[in-house]
Amino acid sequence: MVSLPVLARFDTLAVGVAAGLAAALASAVSYLVSRHHGNRGGGGSLRLLVQAHVVMGLASLPLCWWLAPAAWPADRRWLLPLAGSVLTYLGGQAGVFATLKQMPASRIAPLLGLKLVILAVLVSLQPGAGLTPLQWLAVGMSVTAAVILQRGGRGTAAITVRPLAMLLATCLSFAVSDLCIVGLIDGLGSSQDASGTAISRLHAGGLAMAVTYALCGGLAGLVLACVPAVRPRDGSDRNAALQYAAAWLGGMVALYVCFGLVGAVLGNVLQSTRGVMAIVIGAALARAGWHDLEERVDRATMLRRVAAACLMVVAIAVYVSAAAKT
Repeated sequence: MVSLPVLARFDTLAVGVAAGLAAALASAVSYLVSRHHGNRGGGGSLRLLVQAHVVMGLASLPLCWWLAPAAWPADRRWLLPLAGSVLTYLGGQAGVFATLKQMPASRIAPLLGLKLVILAVLVSLQPGAGLTPLQWLAVGMSVTAAVILQRGGRGTAAITVRPLAMLLATCLSFAVSDLCIVGLIDGLGSSQDASGTAISRLHAGGLAMAVTYALCGGLAGLVLACVPAVRPRDGSDRNAALQYAAAWLGGMVALYVCFGLVGAVLGNVLQSTRGVMAIVIGAALARAGWHDLEERVDRATMLRRVAAACLMVVAIAVYVSAAAKT
């Protein structure tokens, strides 16, 4: 008979994996929402970006209150990575929104895995840091997957230089944002709870997420107040902002739950499956006639893209597993 502790561990793993897959699905859906509503004329992408972050900022305020420590760190140097994470995250989001106007989500989502390559380069440039042979193998696998994804197929063109450059700039912004978030979590880790004990890293991570999105929402609110062009034109704009905010922020909450239950290594691998999900969802939408969202491709092209997206997932799994052992 299986003991209760074993069942408890199984339940924790099951919930953690489910949360990670839910985060990946929410991320893939958010890209489709962005492409659908952002392709509307008159600066639809910018309006959606600003309005959605106002919504996410408002939703993050209760989280800030709930997760606020009894004593914040005496050292205010955590404010610098906070500013860096906000600015680079918003830059990355703007890049995603802009690229989605030129490419379908099924091609963008897997290629965002190139953030791994950029992170590897940034890490290797740090004094005394370097990558293991296994990590470099993962980098090579991700580049191979990107080359396969970049190619077109029957009836589709290869990704041109401009959107590819925009996508690489987006990955760079997100890579720097990730490094800033690590610094932010480290800085907030010296916060104390009511008993005077340092808060857990999971608590610090949740607090970092809440503070980051609250600040992003504040900046978006300033833009909304000062730039009339980004204000809602009708109810569809508000619905689009709510849909995107629910998908993206819900995915981030699920990702943090995943990290807390099964760890960051498995969490990152599960999150990387968004590329495969985006390809499958995109194929279903194209077959259903939603050609404004996704391009129709033949079976061989779709299978090649799925295989390349799976290779990207494996590359990320190899990289983060090797990093966890160093």
